[in-house]
Amino acid sequence: MAFVDNDGIRIHYEVEGDPTDPPLVMQHGTSGDLATWRDRGFTERLVGRFRLILIDARGAGQSDKPRDIESYSQTNRASDVIAVLDDLGIQKSHFFGYSMGGLIGAAVLRHHPERLIGIILGGYSPYDPKSLASPPTTQAEFDEEVKNRPGLSDDDRTRLIRNDVLSLHASIASWAGCESPPEVLQNSTPKLFYCGTEDPSFEGSKRAGAEANDARFFPVPGEDHGGAGAAVDIAAPQILDFLGSLADAGVAGD
Repeated sequence: MAFVDNDGIRIHYEVEGDPTDPPLVMQHGTSGDLATWRDRGFTERLVGRFRLILIDARGAGQSDKPRDIESYSQTNRASDVIAVLDDLGIQKSHFFGYSMGGLIGAAVLRHHPERLIGIILGGYSPYDPKSLASPPTTQAEFDEEVKNRPGLSDDDRTRLIRNDVLSLHASIASWAGCESPPEVLQNSTPKLFYCGTEDPSFEGSKRAGAEANDARFFPVPGEDHGGAGAAVDIAAPQILDFLGSLADAGVAGD
């Protein structure tokens, strides 16, 4: 367990894997935390090939949870990732983000592209980023809704209840105006987009995979936003193939 201070906001992160393996930042989605990757099996599938850098986004997990919208600007979100990389002495890294994690990845592409080797953006469209529905207003209402929400695993229910609802509102509200097609599409960093076919972001994600510079795309058939985020058996092989192609081409050693 480690923390880094980024202009007064403490960001929590954890590292798994061999320090000599290529680094891969993993950034979770809205209302999740870094344990999401373990619970869904992604760390187990990726750790043998990469040094995994799991980050609790500001407003989530054990990171600080500011309650003002301005704290969740794209500039601040990107700088949190850079602060962690700097704390570890890592100059360049791969990046894997899902949903809000994709939004954060787009922010790094925009503000710090020189720190990226390759990037995976799941459940995300740069044309029209879509946040989740707004949660209940008070913490008590939020906790009660989570306790009674059908279809959640025990891990997901526990994770959701850790959220501070006012911070969650501020984070979600910050998505407005975060469209970033030029920065994402024209950037030379190799990109992999993927999305569930039943996700509202599907068409935008697919379009980005076709229009972006040095990009590819794969669908997760029949899955909505949450289902595609948990589809490790479909996503992990595609991710490993994509990142492996960069190493084969010598990109990771640049």
